[in-house]
Amino acid sequence: MDQNLRMLFDRAIVDEPALPSTDLAGAAMAAGTSLRRRRQRLVTAGAAAVAAIAAVGVVNVAAPPQRSAPAPTTVPAAFGMLVNKVCEFPARTTVTDAVVFLADNVTDQQRDEVNRALNANPAIRTVAFESREEALAKFRRMYADAPDLVASVRASQFPESYRIRLVAREQFATLKGPLKRMPGVDEIIGIDCPAGTNASAVD
Repeated sequence: MDQNLRMLFDRAIVDEPALPSTDLAGAAMAAGTSLRRRRQRLVTAGAAAVAAIAAVGVVNVAAPPQRSAPAPTTVPAAFGMLVNKVCEFPARTTVTDAVVFLADNVTDQQRDEVNRALNANPAIRTVAFESREEALAKFRRMYADAPDLVASVRASQFPESYRIRLVAREQFATLKGPLKRMPGVDEIIGIDCPAGTNASAVD
C-alpha cells in the first residue's frame, strides 16, 4: 500500500468511535424488548381510556331524561311550587309556618288523631287540612299558563297535609319531634315567611 494512503487509513481508523464492549445483538434485543413494553403500556392505557369514554357514553345514552314535571317524593317538588316565593322552603333557621305531610297509607283514625293533636297544641295558631285534590286544584290555578306542565301532574303526587301557622318562630323545634312520631305522619317541613305574608302562593 502506498505510504500516503496508509497514513490516511490509519488516521481514519483512529477517528472512528470505539466499538462497545457489550454484545451488540444482546443490546439491540434488550432495547427492542423495552420499546415493545412501552408501546404495550401505551396501547393498554389507550384502550382503557376508550373503554371509559365508551362507558360514559353508554351511561349518558341509557340514562332517561329528567322529568319536567315534579315527581312524587317524601317532600314533593310539586308542593314546593305552591309555597309563596318570598318564603323559605324548607326553612333553615327560623320557622313561621309548617306543613305536616300524611303518609300514603294513613287511616281515617290516624288522620283524626293528628287533627286533634294539632288543634289542641297551644304553639299552633291556625290549622288547615289540604287534600290531594285541593292541592292539585291550587297547582292548576297557579300554573294555568303552562298547560303542558299542568297536564303532567296528578293528584297522587300531592300527599294529604295539614298546613299550620305557629304562634312563635322558636316553637317549631319542640313541636316537630312529637308530631313526627305520630302514626300516619310522614314528614314535617318548616317554612319561614316574612311578616305580613302568607306561606301559600295560591289560596
